Amino acid sequence: MVTAAAASALAVGGVLIYIAYSAVAIRRNASRRWSTDTHIHYYFLNLMISDFILAMAGLLDIKWIVEAASLPRRVYPSPICTVQGLFMQVGDVGVALRYAIASHILQVLVLKRKSPPKFALLILAIIWLVILILVVVPNVAQHNVYGPTGHWCWINSSIMEQIGLDYIWMWLAAVLNIISYVFLVLVIKRFLVPVDGRFRWSRQQEERIMPYGTETSAESLRAVQMIFYPLVYIILLLPISVARFYQFSGHDVPVAVTSLAATLFGSSGLINTILYAFTRPKLMPGGLSHGPQSVRVTTARTAHDRFSKGYMVEDSSFVTENA
Repeated sequence: MVTAAAASALAVGGVLIYIAYSAVAIRRNASRRWSTDTHIHYYFLNLMISDFILAMAGLLDIKWIVEAASLPRRVYPSPICTVQGLFMQVGDVGVALRYAIASHILQVLVLKRKSPPKFALLILAIIWLVILILVVVPNVAQHNVYGPTGHWCWINSSIMEQIGLDYIWMWLAAVLNIISYVFLVLVIKRFLVPVDGRFRWSRQQEERIMPYGTETSAESLRAVQMIFYPLVYIILLLPISVARFYQFSGHDVPVAVTSLAATLFGSSGLINTILYAFTRPKLMPGGLSHGPQSVRVTTARTAHDRFSKGYMVEDSSFVTENA
């Protein structure tokens, strides 16, 4: 578990450092500069921060590994215990509320509605307000809800508080993601057809054609790539959820099962970073588009605008836009 947390912390920390460097040090119109001209940039940055907090919670298990060598009671109440419980709750809920990504994908691909990119800041403010309430209210009412929960520290008040303050948000996000992507697939496969603001069932599966070369299609293409993030979250959440459901029902869960499930979930930051490297190769140091390169004559402003809006696809290959 500590190894997975360390790998996630290093991967996510590297991405955050690169984002900070590219946003500050790289000249404004450079092709590799991080920008925040779409909702996805804000949501992804928030996801990386939540993954980093979750990884920090896993790294604090080092304390209990060291204590196990000399003390019979290896996990005990302490400031480190409280910090680990806090980080774990904040990281869990913060990562779970990546549902904002799925809702934005539906908005772009299905509803065809656009909103200013900084609207994402309002959504993120609401998300962190929810997290603040979940953290502050119980701790003020009960004078610290964090403590030993077996092999590490987490919410130790009651099973209902563990579910209400943490797991319910993770499971709700997973369910909403599943519903969103089932709906998305139905629309893309043309089983559902939007007509005058409503949706009707269609027996004909028409191929969905996106007019590449426009801002809307570029954003749609980027939104399709972001589908992998919530899908990976569901896959990583499933093992730990099954273990917790089994435990909440009164059964004993083997340590090996819990550790394996927690290790997979703790790898979230590492896996999200790997996805980032594949879905946004032009923003990675040394990253190049895949496939044959071609150059299109265009103005510097147009090329920069198109790059900042997303990848351009032409004849099923990536096209390098050169200003």
